[in-house]
Amino acid sequence: MKTLYSYSKIKLLTSILCVALAIVVLLPLMLSAFREAANTTVTPDRSFGYGLEALKQIKGQYGHEGTKVYLFTRVTYDLIWPVVYLFFLINVYAFLLDGLAGKWLVGLKILPFIAVLFDFLENTFCSIYFFNGYISIGLFAVASSRIKWYLFFIMFISFGILSVYKIYRKIRC
Repeated sequence: MKTLYSYSKIKLLTSILCVALAIVVLLPLMLSAFREAANTTVTPDRSFGYGLEALKQIKGQYGHEGTKVYLFTRVTYDLIWPVVYLFFLINVYAFLLDGLAGKWLVGLKILPFIAVLFDFLENTFCSIYFFNGYISIGLFAVASSRIKWYLFFIMFISFGILSVYKIYRKIRC
């Protein structure tokens, strides 16, 4: 874990570039594929706080072709994107935590991995739900999504707090 979270300007800049490229190139490609196949750009993993009813509506909007495209993007884009943003989150934490010590930091360092896990769970449960429509699977998708987003909120709040602390330390010295 120590090597993974070692700070490097090159790794941080590379992770920022990778996230930017994924947002500018990969995301529009995925959304255009959805638009063509399902006449919509709505995907559950881009929505915060959706419920089972919203998931049912999305499933209805997709139809057969949209569901196939959704599954294809889960095994292409949604295998690449979590790795890219995990790399980014790790490097942001490495930068912000550089020079700090404490056992409590381990909890912050684990958050990106747990968020990615719940992102994968959400995508998996949504894919299964869109094909079979089991309500229990839809509920697992909803729960996974909410946990994922709460973890992201916690991470970005911690980024803000750590940024303020890092600035304070720079000014104080």
